[in-house]
Amino acid sequence: MMLEYYFPNEAAEPLLWHPVLFAYTLLVSGADLLILAALAYLAGSLRKAIPLMTMLGIAFFAVVLAGPLADLRSPQRAHLIFANPQIVPTAAHPGISLTAFQTIAWLIALILSVLFALLTFSYHSHQASLSSTGFKRSFYRLFSLGVTTAEKYSVVEKVAKVVAVLMLPFLVLWGIYPASLFLLQTWNPVWRSWALLPVTYFADTFVVATALFMLVYFLWRYRAWEREVVVPVLKIHAAGSISVAALTGLQMAVWWFWSPSTAEMVSPLVPLMYAVIALLMLSFFLSLVAIRYHAVILAVSLVAMAGTFVNKWNITINSQLISKTGLAFLEAELKGAWLLETISPIALGVAVFLVLSMLFPLEVMESGK
Repeated sequence: MMLEYYFPNEAAEPLLWHPVLFAYTLLVSGADLLILAALAYLAGSLRKAIPLMTMLGIAFFAVVLAGPLADLRSPQRAHLIFANPQIVPTAAHPGISLTAFQTIAWLIALILSVLFALLTFSYHSHQASLSSTGFKRSFYRLFSLGVTTAEKYSVVEKVAKVVAVLMLPFLVLWGIYPASLFLLQTWNPVWRSWALLPVTYFADTFVVATALFMLVYFLWRYRAWEREVVVPVLKIHAAGSISVAALTGLQMAVWWFWSPSTAEMVSPLVPLMYAVIALLMLSFFLSLVAIRYHAVILAVSLVAMAGTFVNKWNITINSQLISKTGLAFLEAELKGAWLLETISPIALGVAVFLVLSMLFPLEVMESGK
């Protein structure tokens, strides 16, 4: 039983980081989709899945900063993080801003991702222009980048692979950034003691990414699924789901056996951690079933999203409700239009994806043929 002792100012504002951060951590899944697309392109696999992964990844990753910007106390100063980033220590500012560093990494990753998409779509854009009229024909000609033959595309493919390699480190930095940021917040005893948080969060974001891909693929193709697209993604998703479930259980075991006092402190989080394990284990088993019976894909996606949403809310929001003393569990007072602020960045990502999907076909022929 936890003692009820906390600092008075904590009761006034228990959530220093508001629920909009929850949306922000979900949008980071765009980085993982782009990582999957880049790795698949380099490996010469999942070619039919790459366009959808790329466009979905760009749509979510492009708006990833909308979450924290919506939560700023001085949004009119947001541009300074680009215009005057504190990356190199100076006499006036001896420290290094991790947030500024990640913002620059986001900009570089986004530019490289867009370039990757344009290169990989170039020859297909030319092909699409041949059967289009009006605006679409002009649009496709513009984005063909002059790549009008398979021979030219073979050269472009080499450049695209270089771009894919360059974008990976910046995207990986973003994949682990939320958890790294949490660990650096020394005021929060839960995040500080969650040793497996970075790897758990990275795997969890992959689960969100693959679940999102499967949901969109299901809605887009309905029953016209292609096995060479579905099965590899299901296997990646299954591996991610079982990994997050195992890491969550392992972290609980670490608390119980190595630090009983910490285990007592985090006890309010444990029921939802059990729920996360159960939901992701179910998603794992459903993934195995879906490999044979593709109609189960929708259930795989929805169950996984439920598990990852619970996990991210527990880590991001509930962890803040444990007082700095570790002796009390406070009650969240969500004020104003918090739900609208939380949903808005996600809705913006969906809107960007819809626009991209109308401009760029989600299917391209393999190897530009």
